[in-house]
Amino acid sequence: MSASASAPGSSGNLGPGFDVLGLALGLRCRVEAAPSAEMTVDDGDGPEALDEDHIVYRAAMAGGNAPMALVVSNAVPRTRGLGSSAAVMVAAAAAAARAVGVEPDRDWIYQIVTPIEGHGDNVAAAVYGGLTAVGVDGPRSLPLSDFLIPIVGVPDHRLATSEARDVLPDQVSLAAAARSVARAVALVEGLRTGDAAALAAARGDELHEAPRSGLSPITGAMIDAALEAGALHASWSGAGPSALALVTAGRHDAVAAAMEATLGDAGEVLTLTVDDDGLI
Repeated sequence: MSASASAPGSSGNLGPGFDVLGLALGLRCRVEAAPSAEMTVDDGDGPEALDEDHIVYRAAMAGGNAPMALVVSNAVPRTRGLGSSAAVMVAAAAAAARAVGVEPDRDWIYQIVTPIEGHGDNVAAAVYGGLTAVGVDGPRSLPLSDFLIPIVGVPDHRLATSEARDVLPDQVSLAAAARSVARAVALVEGLRTGDAAALAAARGDELHEAPRSGLSPITGAMIDAALEAGALHASWSGAGPSALALVTAGRHDAVAAAMEATLGDAGEVLTLTVDDDGLI
């Protein structure tokens, strides 16, 4: 039998929520799976065999415990900091489970995919939808103001997560750590309430955004443009190079226009919704 599943892309970190916070976005990856003699994937160019070390192979095998023919339709831009790999792996694992007659539990999908994907913030958002946080006690869903609209600036150039990780410092000062905690607390409160002052206090991440600034200057330029145009919050989306802005309806057009003017012909600006469904 064949079966399908879909999961949303996501924006990780959201500034000071490094490796903890994830926000599911209205961009989806759909995977159809059917038992097969070998593991293959077709993302529009015909089926290709997957090596057993490939993350999609591992996710589908963890979900269905059998080789699958996978057909992937992915609307999430790849290698842009929008959780594409988490979305495809979550959808592949769930579709493979359904193809062998098992309706997967969300917590189980999170538990099997996270060690393979390596980024629990994106996996949690893909599985549960909405705003999520991951910690030592696992994932949890957090309240999010209904007034916040996500806008994403997506450059044409790509930035591998491994490259973005390589520039991060091994140690930070106690003062920088304390400032980061304060920003993260303000961010969670601002996301809950939509309070402009709280979100303003969350700006200026030192743990990952500042060290990565030289890898994609256009990302920082889009963030600055969005804030100047009235965004309540703006940050790198995951490891970049995409930038995320959170706005209210009254400032949507101005912020989108400012980000478009900054990005020019070197990418696109997307006005999205928050995906509250997660894995379906």
